[in-house]
Amino acid sequence: MKRTIPVLAAVAGVLGATLTGTAPASAAGAVDCNSPEYTRVLETYIPTNIQRPAVDGRQYNINGPDAFTYQVCVDIPDTSTFTIEVRDWAPNGGPQTVWTDDRPGDKVFRFPAGANHFWQVYGTMTGPGSTYITYKWAEKRLPA
Repeated sequence: MKRTIPVLAAVAGVLGATLTGTAPASAAGAVDCNSPEYTRVLETYIPTNIQRPAVDGRQYNINGPDAFTYQVCVDIPDTSTFTIEVRDWAPNGGPQTVWTDDRPGDKVFRFPAGANHFWQVYGTMTGPGSTYITYKWAEKRLPA
């Protein structure tokens, strides 16, 4: 599932990441989700062409008193696109913030989790209709 990202796609990924507040795909080309730096790894499957909640393996995420940034590596089939949407709610009825990454293929992206925030992660995997596609979700938590 590893692949080299063409220069044009890398530039588009950097521009798209800048606009959506996510990190671009690895500048070196291939994305390595097998690195031991990732402290939580989920290998599972998802039905194609339907938005699903909990693609990070958790139905709900609630942060404690400290803010963090999550770095996520997603390894998918080369012919698919996995659109990730993180919906974050501030405490006490504060505003909702949404981060979206819809770059094709394997990717690395980051999103912040504020102190006492609640968030959910949704995803849509493209592919042939009525099938399930496997993916790897690897993440690590960084200081805010």
